[in-house]
Amino acid sequence: MNVYIGNLSRTVTEADLEVIFEGLGHIVFTHLVPGSNDHDARGYAFVAVADERQAALAISAMNGKYLKGLRLIVRPVLDRARQARALRAHSMPPGSLEGVARFRLLKGGQALD
Repeated sequence: MNVYIGNLSRTVTEADLEVIFEGLGHIVFTHLVPGSNDHDARGYAFVAVADERQAALAISAMNGKYLKGLRLIVRPVLDRARQARALRAHSMPPGSLEGVARFRLLKGGQALD
């Protein structure tokens, strides 16, 4: 199950997310959405965990917590129609996540790349 992490500092890395979320369950992958240049992030990411129970644990444990000075927004990923409305509400062009394939597969917290 995928979990949305929003309001991330531009200095947060995928490694930071892996460290934080690995204590809450088995992480399948993390994906920090890239910004307009390679060294900048958009301020949100997705973390996939093994099941809904671990997702609920991650959401309850991390939503509202501070990371690098910003208060996190942690929510379950919505179905495609609701996600499209949410992306439009955040001024993202439709289809901006299409073609994004920069995922890191993890096994037991270790990257497989």
